[in-house]
Amino acid sequence: MSNSVLSVSSPGNVQIQQAIPAKLLYALVNQKASGKLVVQNPFDEFVYWQVYLGDGRIHLANSANGCSERLNYLIGSTLRQRGIELPSRIADDYLFLSGLWKKDVFSFQQTRSILTQASQEALVQVLSLPKTSYRFNQEKELSELFLNLELEKTITPIKHKIRYWWELRSYINSPFQRPLVENWLSLRQNLVKNNLHGQHWLRRFHTCLENLNCLYEIAGHLEISTLELALMLQPMVKTGEIKMLPYQEIQTDDRYLVAYVDHREAHQRMMAYSLGKEGYRTSVLEDPFRALTVLLNSPPDLIIINTDLPDMNGYQLCSFCRKSNQLKDVPILLLGKGDNLISGIRTKLCQASGYLSEPFLPEELLGRLAEFLPTNKTNS
Repeated sequence: MSNSVLSVSSPGNVQIQQAIPAKLLYALVNQKASGKLVVQNPFDEFVYWQVYLGDGRIHLANSANGCSERLNYLIGSTLRQRGIELPSRIADDYLFLSGLWKKDVFSFQQTRSILTQASQEALVQVLSLPKTSYRFNQEKELSELFLNLELEKTITPIKHKIRYWWELRSYINSPFQRPLVENWLSLRQNLVKNNLHGQHWLRRFHTCLENLNCLYEIAGHLEISTLELALMLQPMVKTGEIKMLPYQEIQTDDRYLVAYVDHREAHQRMMAYSLGKEGYRTSVLEDPFRALTVLLNSPPDLIIINTDLPDMNGYQLCSFCRKSNQLKDVPILLLGKGDNLISGIRTKLCQASGYLSEPFLPEELLGRLAEFLPTNKTNS
């Protein structure tokens, strides 16, 4: 491959051309090039990968987008063990990790190990891409140098993963893709039939799919690799039970989220309408057992529970919520028929934040919500 194809003839030269990333990267290494290579996933306009080079050696490989999702997948559990929560938005994973090193959260060697793993994971994606657009900028340098890797030695342990992802591209083209379930019934039957992980694992997986999480997020929640997840999903993508959506960062809705647990459909509609009208997001949950799982996985800002639920009454559900670290501080408002001494005692015993007697006016409910969520985020 000639220098003119690689577009590295002069400092500061930036051109967009087409090449097969694997051949391109090897050519740059052989030329002992220095700079930043950016390649686009040809199947997804929102996904870009970057490789930083210095004299033909790898200084870093990462993604240009979705840094939060990818970094949480790679080291989220490690950080949580140290009591560190990742920010919801990370503009640059390298700068974030470099910052942790400067704060002595990780040693130089630990940071180097994390960046090596992260770079190998990114190189799997780069080297398994077909011909695509790229640009090479000779001027971009990293502020701190942790890695100085030989390409061949770096990719030798991951060549099997590159091969697998190459074969997967026809169905799943990126760990940033979001699975959309087209046939929930068929999906459940397949998962139950082939499941080796248990019901709790299945419920977590189901919640991730409902939230339209990308593969990085799902794999992180399920504690498996993105490759293992992609291989598991591939047959269902092939049959059309699951449709793979492009990445495209989902805009976050920062309004307060209120979860409402009630089995009565008419009440569900009324509550969703009343809260939505006032600018709240609403999550309506019917079955108390499933509600507990959803609430634990995605804690809302406030929970409203009807006391008259089937199988498990609202007082019991409230008690279970209070026993969990995720929900122990979330305000819980109980709705019940009658306001007497017994209901008052049961409300205190289950540690609910308040009780509202049915029937009630919408203004009464909103007034109680204002006690716990005084200023709606949309109006703040």
